Amino acid sequence: MKVSTKARRVRPLALPLTLSLSLSLMLALIACAPITPMSDGTPVPDAVGPEQVLNLDQGWDEATQMAFWFSTQGSRIVPYTWFLALEQAGNSQPFRSNANIERLGYLPAKPGPGRWNHDGLPVGFAQTQGPQTQAWLGLTCAACHTSQVNLRGVGLRIDGGPSMADFNLFFRELVAALEATWADTAKFERFAKAVLGPGASETQKQALRLALGQQAKDSRQRLTLNTPSFPAGHARLDAFGNIFNEVLVVALQQPGNAQAPDAPVSYPFIWDTPQHDKVQWNGSAPNGPFGLGELTRNVGEVLGVFGGLGVNDCGKDGCRYPNHVDIRQLGQLEGWVRSLWSPQWYEKALGPLDASLVQRGQQIYQNQCISCHAVIDRKDPFRRITAQMRDVGTDPAMATAAAMRMAKTGPLQGTLAFPSFQRYGAEAGGGALTVQAATGVLFGDLDATLAALISQYEAQLQDELRGSAAQRNARPATPRPSAELLQQVLNPKAQPAAAQAAAAEASPTPTPNAIYKARPLNGIWATAPYLHNGSVPTLWDLLQPVEQRPRQFQVGSREFDPQRVGFDTARGPSRFDTRLPGNSNSGHLFGTTLDEAQKRALLEYLKSL
Repeated sequence: MKVSTKARRVRPLALPLTLSLSLSLMLALIACAPITPMSDGTPVPDAVGPEQVLNLDQGWDEATQMAFWFSTQGSRIVPYTWFLALEQAGNSQPFRSNANIERLGYLPAKPGPGRWNHDGLPVGFAQTQGPQTQAWLGLTCAACHTSQVNLRGVGLRIDGGPSMADFNLFFRELVAALEATWADTAKFERFAKAVLGPGASETQKQALRLALGQQAKDSRQRLTLNTPSFPAGHARLDAFGNIFNEVLVVALQQPGNAQAPDAPVSYPFIWDTPQHDKVQWNGSAPNGPFGLGELTRNVGEVLGVFGGLGVNDCGKDGCRYPNHVDIRQLGQLEGWVRSLWSPQWYEKALGPLDASLVQRGQQIYQNQCISCHAVIDRKDPFRRITAQMRDVGTDPAMATAAAMRMAKTGPLQGTLAFPSFQRYGAEAGGGALTVQAATGVLFGDLDATLAALISQYEAQLQDELRGSAAQRNARPATPRPSAELLQQVLNPKAQPAAAQAAAAEASPTPTPNAIYKARPLNGIWATAPYLHNGSVPTLWDLLQPVEQRPRQFQVGSREFDPQRVGFDTARGPSRFDTRLPGNSNSGHLFGTTLDEAQKRALLEYLKSL
């Protein structure tokens, strides 16, 4: 097992916020004031957590890891300097303090190195440049897809692992902090001094306070739209529900399309994602040879984390889709994920595996699991994975919500739908409308889209150079995307077969209710809790009959249990109740009839994957 040669501390979904023109002007005025940056030497407290945090060998060097953690994707939550200066609602402690960030389920990070993260943002938070030189705070994929396993004072950082974050709690408390800062004179004065500098004029302060009030109002509206009926808690989010509301309610300006995001799921682990034929828990997002499916999927993700989508100027031939998604950066992102390997069990921190049990468990796996969960070589650059879609009796809420969501088309009515090129009626499926929005973003900037597709293509070729010459020669060449191809995709009258295939790539795959994707289980030991909705806390519990699985347990602790393979369920800030809608822990009965010795052997093998 390769680990960083020197133990080191690792350093450093939701809807867009639409600001009024008046707020933009106020921010421009504020931007002219001197700014006191947090990177001017102000001490940043040590990260909360274990004494050492180690990187496992997952195929990334530090530069790639930093780029994945902190590269902007175009997300804009609040102005950047505001976040650096903002206090918590109920006290004068920084909102961004490491203790508060850890409490919300995100991973604190130290400033640096080099060009990265000068202000010590948490993992998955980034600076996004906006108009009039105004910088914004945004989220990246790493906020939801980076995790950590702690045991006996050592933390193992898992790139691509499911986050422990409670985004709903984070945003609710961020909104409360904005409102408290606006309402409390002393708190506002401290905020204004940090943002504007000690010599700010009263005019600048007044502009800041007006802008803060508008930001708080807009943020409160977004929070109200996306508040679920029951808290999702740590390690879960109804990302589809948030994205649907972004597109169907905010962008289409159709308040009647709103639905509470009540089908939360665990954040998926994303190693091997580009190598799958389809992704998402319900298998609704196809990948393909041209890379358009991957790019459409990633655009959709940014639309869910404050991507600023609008739909306007619609005519018979289409609409405009203004946004601030960083399309080029998304091409880089997919390339980094392509080179990511799953983590392997690290015996020095987690304890040694029993070789004889692993061998016995492997045979049980071949008999019980292999038909759905293929065994792959995590480092094979040519690995390709066909997702197995199965109904195994697990909770249907997420799949049903995605498949059944319908919406009024609003300004899209009468325009051409992509990729069918039929005209929209008064209503359409939420999934199809979301794809329409994402592809509208892509085809609104063909230069950036082509650059992103080429970046994905070059990353795949680079990754395949890790393979042998024989491996490369045994496979057909990867098709290179071209500007002509993108133009053909948009032409409903003359689409060649290649363009038709590329258009189909971006289309969601309809899936029946309660059907979910089974995938290879390499790295599964680092991805608790289990099942798509996080309703089973450990792998050991998953091997028990449903009536013996925990009905309630705590979520949010990073302390690992290497015997049961999961996190400490006695501690943690969130209470998971399997009796609530969408939280059922039923189904997936494979392995539950084994005797205890067989279960122990199978569990030991699962650790080894």
